[in-house]
Amino acid sequence: VALVYPITGHWIWGGGFLASGGFFDFAGSTVVHSVGGWAALAGILMLGPRLGKYGPDGRVNAIPPHSYTSAVLGCFVLWLGWFGFNPGSTMAVDANAIAHIFMTTNTAAFMGLLTATTLTWLWDGKPDLSMILNGTLAGLVAITAACNVVSVGSSIIIGLIAGVLVVYAVLFF
Repeated sequence: VALVYPITGHWIWGGGFLASGGFFDFAGSTVVHSVGGWAALAGILMLGPRLGKYGPDGRVNAIPPHSYTSAVLGCFVLWLGWFGFNPGSTMAVDANAIAHIFMTTNTAAFMGLLTATTLTWLWDGKPDLSMILNGTLAGLVAITAACNVVSVGSSIIIGLIAGVLVVYAVLFF
């Protein structure tokens, strides 16, 4: 990843071929999150699933965090950090732009949280804290690329889709 990030960063932010072709990534959804995800997938394909991830019948077993307190604290620290990173990516002091980015970022995160909560509640009959945290982070990741140009209404839809996708991915993969 240390070798890949500078290359993809240049492709998108440094005037490389993706940028010249009209590709847009305001605060790093592709450069940071997608590239990291593809690197993680490569590692998973090489290492295989975690021990205990699948039962003898092939069903997916949830692997809960060792400390829910630490997981919640970590999620909230990341959420708070997103309020520095996304608006900070404006590289200017523009109160209107910063307020808009704050709003779209928070709205997508909250919608990811609500969607993941609702879907797991419907699926399991109770809310699942780890899925609530995953839904929040999915909303944050999903909004990062376009947080400065989408409307608040669009950020709601982006967070909703992110919440659905993360629940689907965790429950079925």
